[in-house]
Amino acid sequence: MQGCSEARQSITEPDVVETGNTTEAAAIVPIEQIFDVLPGWAEEAFLSQGLNQKYSLGAWVQPNVLTGDFDGDGQEDAAFLVVNAATDEKGLIILHQDEHNSCSVFGAGTLFEDMRNMDWIEIFEKVDSGQAVAPTLIDEETGDILGEDLQNAVLLKSDGIFIHVAEACGGGIIYKKDTGYGWINIE
Repeated sequence: MQGCSEARQSITEPDVVETGNTTEAAAIVPIEQIFDVLPGWAEEAFLSQGLNQKYSLGAWVQPNVLTGDFDGDGQEDAAFLVVNAATDEKGLIILHQDEHNSCSVFGAGTLFEDMRNMDWIEIFEKVDSGQAVAPTLIDEETGDILGEDLQNAVLLKSDGIFIHVAEACGGGIIYKKDTGYGWINIE
């Protein structure tokens, strides 16, 4: 058995995105360089919504951009690591290719699952839809990992995003629920 001190198994919604003033931040890629990997529609949405005024693309993990159908509407979406320019907090954004090119922010100063700063992300990968994923079952008294919690497994109806610390405890999958996004803790 392994032990980890924290387990996050509840599901919450990310906060709404707000724009702010641009300042310098560490470990970021200048805005003119990110569009080599972002789809054209995502570049346009990022700029037209003024997200470039608050966030810069994070380059601390490669790849730093994923594409997939993260909201289950049949359209390609873009997920990418970001750094909040005002606070230096790290996280990720999902831009949805919908009528309004809506977005969801996780971390980077926006609270999601008790996390405002996801500077711990070392693995950033797409999880294909159709997979059943189960949270890690943790002994509440000892913190020991007991295995997968198969009773609370979720069948992904759309692509998910796996974020984790390399070779350590901590991480999970962000996935689309019926309303909003949820979190499955994976140790």
